[in-house]
Amino acid sequence: ARLDYEDQKLRSAEKRMEFIWQASDDFGRTSDIWAHAMAGSLYGPPTGFNWDVPDGGDEPIIDDRESEDYNVDKIVDKFLNYIKPYAANYATNHLLIPMGMDFNFQSANAWFTNMDKLIKFVNARQVNGSNINVFYSTPTCYLAAVHQSNHTLTYKSDDFFPYASDAHTYWTGYFTSRPALKRYERASNNFLQVCKQLDVLALLGGQYDKEVTALREWQAVMQHHDAITGTEKQHVANNYALKLYKSIEKCQSVVEVAVRKLTLKQPALKDVTNLGELLFCQQLNVSACIHTEANHSLVVTVYNPYGQPVRHILRLPVTHRNYAVSDTQGMPVQSYAFLIPAPVLALKERALSRAVEELVFETKLPALGFATYILKYQNGSETNSTGSVATNSTSLPPVAPVSRKVDKEFSVQTKSFNVHFDGNGSLKAIQIRATGQVVDVRQDFGYYRSFVGNNYGTNRASGAYVFRPSEQEAVLFARSNIIAHIVDTPVLTEVRQKVGDWMSQTVRIDPLSDAIEFDYQCGPIPADEGKEVVIRWSTNMTTGGVFYTDSNGRQMMRRRRDYRPTYNLTVTEPVSGNYYPVTSRIAIRDDRNDLQMTVLNDRAQGGTGYREGQIEVMVHRRCLVDDGMGVVEALNEGGVDGKGLEIRGKLWLQLSNIAGAAEQHRDMAQRLYMEPVVTFRRCSSLDEYAREHRMEYSALRAPLPKNIHLMTLEQWVNTTFLLRLEHFYQWNESLSLSLPVRVELRDLFRAFVVTEALETTLSATENILAARRLYFWDANANNRNTSAVSDRFEPKRHELNGTDLSVIINPMEIRTFIIRTNPTGD
Repeated sequence: ARLDYEDQKLRSAEKRMEFIWQASDDFGRTSDIWAHAMAGSLYGPPTGFNWDVPDGGDEPIIDDRESEDYNVDKIVDKFLNYIKPYAANYATNHLLIPMGMDFNFQSANAWFTNMDKLIKFVNARQVNGSNINVFYSTPTCYLAAVHQSNHTLTYKSDDFFPYASDAHTYWTGYFTSRPALKRYERASNNFLQVCKQLDVLALLGGQYDKEVTALREWQAVMQHHDAITGTEKQHVANNYALKLYKSIEKCQSVVEVAVRKLTLKQPALKDVTNLGELLFCQQLNVSACIHTEANHSLVVTVYNPYGQPVRHILRLPVTHRNYAVSDTQGMPVQSYAFLIPAPVLALKERALSRAVEELVFETKLPALGFATYILKYQNGSETNSTGSVATNSTSLPPVAPVSRKVDKEFSVQTKSFNVHFDGNGSLKAIQIRATGQVVDVRQDFGYYRSFVGNNYGTNRASGAYVFRPSEQEAVLFARSNIIAHIVDTPVLTEVRQKVGDWMSQTVRIDPLSDAIEFDYQCGPIPADEGKEVVIRWSTNMTTGGVFYTDSNGRQMMRRRRDYRPTYNLTVTEPVSGNYYPVTSRIAIRDDRNDLQMTVLNDRAQGGTGYREGQIEVMVHRRCLVDDGMGVVEALNEGGVDGKGLEIRGKLWLQLSNIAGAAEQHRDMAQRLYMEPVVTFRRCSSLDEYAREHRMEYSALRAPLPKNIHLMTLEQWVNTTFLLRLEHFYQWNESLSLSLPVRVELRDLFRAFVVTEALETTLSATENILAARRLYFWDANANNRNTSAVSDRFEPKRHELNGTDLSVIINPMEIRTFIIRTNPTGD
């Protein structure tokens, strides 16, 4: 039903409202989807045939011939007059007529009474030569009938973005709407995966299924098309956030028991429920944590849910620098006391926090496992001249780096590139060290003014669903007004920029990373007019208006300025008509100079690269007028104090040659999606803790192959688990990693041996060998067993080897297994 108005007009005229959608470039025909577009008014009943109260209330069918209101002939004629032009949209003689709409069937009796009559009297016309036969049906039955008609279908290989319902109504605003809730959804999914993994790895046997299910269900609710999209009313968004918070708390109890059990060297000898409370911090995103601010020694256990070892920079809010950090071997770790930036300190969410600094240090985490670090609080210690704690020679006191104002150009070096800043502290250029290439990269901050309209005709307002700027150029913050300071340490360099009164940013450069981190803070957006805030990177790369966005974190989709692959686009909204969803990354390429720049994000957002050599990401929106699309409320988030929502988010920039780009952004996207989770524990005797606990543990016998992601590991029944493995590269992206890879399930995990494996469909509801699918005739095929395009790639699928329980996984495949296991006692 949500089909671009120009696309629908053309498909209707050519009777292509049903087609084969090639859902992936990497699977061939096995991923083809039969698709049906509705020709009526969205997905509702024909006009005059809605018998719901109070939303419908159309004229009921009166079939009593003695009644003065008898109207059977009139209603039947009206229905038949609707069917004839409706049928002209489709190529077969089968029609699907939806009956009902949002919130309908509150008056179910009225609906079915009138539909019964409609069916009876329309079919009665057949004795007079009518060829219309009406009956109750389902989508499954309808599909079967269309399939049996043997009609030849056309195909479509792109997606349906961006969608416009008329010339000035592009539904591209919801890509960014409610950015705080979008981030919370991403973070809660991260914690859900951790919760499910640890529930299995600690062999808890399903006794905490109720707690896990609470977060699983609310995370599922958040996938609703008016939840994650940000197109709900404010009180509903508040409720979603509350439900996520409460369900995360329930899952924390599962993580707590699991971590206690896994960290103990001999868990069978102790009751793991009586080993001291495990503590969590849900406010680290605003640099606040009551546990690290309480001036106690802490055991810090960091769990890595990713199937590869991870180097992770930990940032813990503290009120004093009186801490010494030691690693899993008891060796001292150098830490640094970074002042929390002033805009972060001013966040209303930090009202109860006393932290003014963050203790920053490097952690090294095993694949699918944890590492424990000790934070020893040095109560009463004297401090040296730099403000660091004077401790014994076996510890390293925190170093307090000096912040200095930027007043001249400077450069920062990483393993992959040199980053150049101008005299104002703004990004100027990036040099790739391997090739010496220098790319001009300028970063800007700005906003589009929201169009204010009455939502009649072409007067559509910008709102929760719709992005419509009043001008096609953004208002930019003056780069000359940026005030920047640099904080430099061996583990991290920060460039802190005050961009404007309600916009600031910290640029973080890790010498061992292949990405530059942009930690931005935006808001509250002034309420004098609607504003849609963007961050933009402008380069001297030659891109030709072509850019790439991810499709739900998987296939990279090629986008082209002012272009649609299946119909001729009439350009009416140059900016919003070129905005696309960016759920994990957006990229531009310069083929002539062999360059790719990729920007990754920490939540779903809207973005574009339609301007030459630019990437633009929308990070925040505040619209003062409703767009008339159903929310009946302006997107005007008040935040915690009612004055406007402030958000804090992160973006990461990578620059490399094209061949090496996928190996960078694919791995980093997975690491961002499966971020480490930090837990704390107070301990009276740190030495005793180290003696009785494992300080480091990996649940894998060996790290997974570098192109395989542990997508799902969760409890099924008793010692039976659900396992999903994803090959997260596309074909032809990487010479070494875009290849099929063999994974042995039997000895994959340390805590148990896999004794049996049943492969299922993705939803884990059907044996994969029993699954049957329909194939259709298409416009480029002579029969159902040939490809829709003669040279279309058709990879060979490899079945599970039932003998050694190994499987070969192709690029982009997700393989789902129900595995039976025996514990190893390890």
